[in-house]
Amino acid sequence: MDSSLIPRAHIQDHDGPNITEIHHWGYPSRVVPCTSGVGTCAYLDAVYWMHDVSMMYTFIMWGVLLGLAVTWVTIRGWRMAGSGPRMQSWFDKLCDSAEYAKRRWLLPNAPARWLFGRVSRLQVVLLAVMLGYLLIFSLVGIVYKTWITPVKGTSLFNTRTGLGGFADRVGALAYALTPFTILLSNRESMLSLITGIPYQHFNFLHRWLGRVIFVQSFLHTLGWTIIEGKLYKPQPSLYASFIAEQSIIFGVVAMFLITLMLVLSTQTAIRLIGYEAFKITHWIIAVLYIGACWGHWDKLWCWMVPSLALMVIDQVVRGSRTLYLHYGGQKGGRTGFQCAQAKITLLGTDDDLVVRLDFDYQHRQLWEAGQHFHICVPSLSIWQSHPYTPSSLPNPHSKVQKHKYLLRVRQGQTAQLAALGNGATVPCILTGAYGRTYPSDGAQNILCVAGGTGVTFTLPILLAAIRQQRLLPFVLEARNRPLLPRYAVNFVWVVRRAQDLLWLSSELESLRTAMKEASNVRVKIFVSQESETSQATDVEKDSEKGNFTRETSSASSGDVTLASFRSQDSDGFSVAFLGNRHPAMTEIVNDFVERSQIVGGAMEIVGSGPEAMGSDLRTAVARVRDRESIDVYWDSRD
Repeated sequence: MDSSLIPRAHIQDHDGPNITEIHHWGYPSRVVPCTSGVGTCAYLDAVYWMHDVSMMYTFIMWGVLLGLAVTWVTIRGWRMAGSGPRMQSWFDKLCDSAEYAKRRWLLPNAPARWLFGRVSRLQVVLLAVMLGYLLIFSLVGIVYKTWITPVKGTSLFNTRTGLGGFADRVGALAYALTPFTILLSNRESMLSLITGIPYQHFNFLHRWLGRVIFVQSFLHTLGWTIIEGKLYKPQPSLYASFIAEQSIIFGVVAMFLITLMLVLSTQTAIRLIGYEAFKITHWIIAVLYIGACWGHWDKLWCWMVPSLALMVIDQVVRGSRTLYLHYGGQKGGRTGFQCAQAKITLLGTDDDLVVRLDFDYQHRQLWEAGQHFHICVPSLSIWQSHPYTPSSLPNPHSKVQKHKYLLRVRQGQTAQLAALGNGATVPCILTGAYGRTYPSDGAQNILCVAGGTGVTFTLPILLAAIRQQRLLPFVLEARNRPLLPRYAVNFVWVVRRAQDLLWLSSELESLRTAMKEASNVRVKIFVSQESETSQATDVEKDSEKGNFTRETSSASSGDVTLASFRSQDSDGFSVAFLGNRHPAMTEIVNDFVERSQIVGGAMEIVGSGPEAMGSDLRTAVARVRDRESIDVYWDSRD
């Protein structure tokens, strides 16, 4: 018999006469008839029954998950394909009511921010449902009974309880949760394809389910340690033989690895070792953990194989996308793997410093507004890759595309880039594009809210809305169903200092030109840390100290000047100095909703910037009483 099965089978007589072995999936076979005594046989009946129930619960859990996925796809397909009278059906009205309730009650920030961070109530509710399910099915179906059985050849007694069945239950649920937890972490996410939700928004559940698996593993380990180290006799010889078994050694290694993953996933550890070091070690330890789990109990290999496959597939697809984007066909007729060559421009002052990366690159595949690339700078580190959103839209009539990225200088690689100096050139490797595209076809009114460098996410969406408005007559002819026109388009950008407007000065000037043909667009820029009188003094002081770079200096850059932004306010374009305060998100959202209500139609709100701004925006949207559809998406910059 396999030594890994001895702990579960040693009390059965496999050599007795006229025995029959009954197969139990994921467990050693049951020997009947039982000849080990009344108490032991009753205990074995309970053990095998609890195991069969545990296996049923794991498959029920995945049945529920797959059922929810099918339901989501069905409803999403119905809603996306709907138009005209069919959208007034009882089912669509029910969906509209559910969306309103979700926005009203689940969109605001969740309580206990010290524990969960800045996440919506919806995220915490989903986690609570998962925890409730696991708690219930960890306790239901356990035989809460004790059997005292004699140890043959001694005067000692074993204490047999339902603890073994409970320990096996939480261990089986931990195994079954592993592929789902890995699925939540994949960048090449099947969940994103199914739900339309960008992959990064599954990270909250990934982190918390990882902690749940740790707790389940700990309870599994603790349970069998108590059983084999105290309840069974004789001691310590029985526990010594138990801990020396190969399967148990693998279990100890697996417990050590998941504990290490948990410790290295804390914010303190990430700050000490760096985020990229965390990502690399996390992946390696996860692979080793899956291997150790397989070695510990190979009868449940069905959960470990897909877990390992999902991790490998994710990495292979990432690498394939990078090769497809970079291999061959670049400018100058060169072939082979070619990096993009990005020029560094430093903008602003030390307390408000931004690195701008500019480069032209010949694309095999274009991106769309709202999507981002992961960029690696191999001259600094081949192990680091960070998500950045291009601030421009691709030109569909050109093979060579212009990329422009804004990177807030903090610690780590952004500080290394800034240290290279203004005008330096660095190679860049791109992977992508990732993310959902905006604006959505069904949204007639668009609000784009940006804080700081988050403008690179929202500005292309605004430009795409204007472009669609211009192309609307041609699109309507080409599409089977009409593209809804944009009636109200609002763009809000909050910056610290007025000089930050020069990050994308040429793009803003192009926007102002485009607004002459799109009267439905309103642009509001808020300077949060300056008053209008103090700003002029600060510009003069910075100029004397030489704090402006060549790009920031309007006299030599050829871009629109800072003075022009202040002097050319109009009904559609305005710059406001707030003097060390932030704009009220409630006022911004209410103004947009009022505009949208006048013309009617569904609303879409997208934004990017600091998490505090995203929290305020979600809260403001949740307070809107209008039952018209409002789709909200926040792209975090923290």
